[in-house]
Amino acid sequence: MKKLKSAFAILLILSILLLPLASAADWKFEKSKIHFYMYGMSTCPHCRHMKKLIPETYGYDRFTYYELNGNQHNGKVLTNISRLTGITGVPAIGIVYDGKLVGIIEGEYNVSATPEIVRIALQNNGTLLFVGGKTYLLPWNSTKSMETVNKLYYLFVKAGEPEKLPTTTSSEGGSGICGPGFVALAALTPMVFVRRKK
Repeated sequence: MKKLKSAFAILLILSILLLPLASAADWKFEKSKIHFYMYGMSTCPHCRHMKKLIPETYGYDRFTYYELNGNQHNGKVLTNISRLTGITGVPAIGIVYDGKLVGIIEGEYNVSATPEIVRIALQNNGTLLFVGGKTYLLPWNSTKSMETVNKLYYLFVKAGEPEKLPTTTSSEGGSGICGPGFVALAALTPMVFVRRKK
């Protein structure tokens, strides 16, 4: 009887542990659930590229753009985002999937990696932060992290003054901090998540 209880307990534990794997395998990316929020500058070639590429790939109704040139309000919002994330350049992109902030990216990135970014964020129950060439996870099961994620969600989704998105982009020239490059799908591979023992 004791062996039967032990076998049942092991089976129950394995079922619980394997359930997230089955759910992750069944997960399918839906374009209708994605929305991008981007702070950028018309003088930044990376911003202009992303401002064009994201809506072309995912739809103009899936993209909100916040111009920084000539808009002090958006500049202040980006300063607050920078304080919370360490982002020092543009574009600064927030990715919301099914109402959750799943990713924040500093710089240009390969937009075809978006479904993988979303999948990894949901699988790890947190918001991925790509800044300064490094990847971080803000776990949703941490009160302190969730306070930060909620503030960032507000700053990306509600705080900025959106610009009506034109179908073409143009360069006005000028100065400003632009960059720092792009985040590729390969950056997702070496992610190491440190989990605290309870």
